[in-house]
Amino acid sequence: MRATDNHKLGCTCFGNPDAQPLVITPGWATDHNFLLPFVELFKDYNLILVDMPGYGKSKDLARFATDLRHGANLILNTVPDNCILLSWSLSTLAAARACATDKEGKIKKFITLCGTPRFPADPYWPGFDYKYVLKCLNLFDEGKNLRNIKLFFKLQTQSHLLNKEQSAFLMDCYEKMGEIETQVLKEGLMNMAQTDYREGMYSLKIPCLHIFGGKDRLVKPELSKKLNLPPFHQCCVLENSAHTPFLTEPDLLKTVITSFIEKN
Repeated sequence: MRATDNHKLGCTCFGNPDAQPLVITPGWATDHNFLLPFVELFKDYNLILVDMPGYGKSKDLARFATDLRHGANLILNTVPDNCILLSWSLSTLAAARACATDKEGKIKKFITLCGTPRFPADPYWPGFDYKYVLKCLNLFDEGKNLRNIKLFFKLQTQSHLLNKEQSAFLMDCYEKMGEIETQVLKEGLMNMAQTDYREGMYSLKIPCLHIFGGKDRLVKPELSKKLNLPPFHQCCVLENSAHTPFLTEPDLLKTVITSFIEKN
């Protein structure tokens, strides 16, 4: 018996409960509030916004943030049958593992948004410098969480790609999210730094769409050349977006995702 067998992740649901289920998981240091722009884009779906362990409605599951296997199991416990799973940023690691271990076939299609099976760079893989994560880890001492997360989001909002309203939205989501346990934040960064799930991603035999932002400095758009592997994996780059295409190019993002979902 697995430690997560009797647990499900907290969810916030919108749209038509009888329609196609579209489940969305958030990135590092974010909860379901950051995903609210998807509500208007996919109001005709059964939209299910998930909180990962330690965040939002899943704060009581913080102990499971230490291991991506736990995250994957919790996702599988939570998603309905015949769903589309969309993972944003860091949650791609747990979501991809969920797809790979989905023995019941609950997940029909998989979409990654600014996600990757490996975040750090190596000689054959576009990514960021591993030292970046180590520097971030050193910042998250007790009592400094809120300041450093706020700094993280302020840096995001300084992008010329975001207008004042979009920047204000991110900061408002940060305020609503509240305090996150230090260990949860650190475990997320360690998973980002240490996980290499490329073989698992390549082995997926369900339709997968990988969407990248052309100006994303965290998850490089060059990854589209690595993950474009027919017949199961296809890629799309939204040239005028960085790490939040649902804010910067929402209509185009909706078109790309809807086309993929509706394609037989």
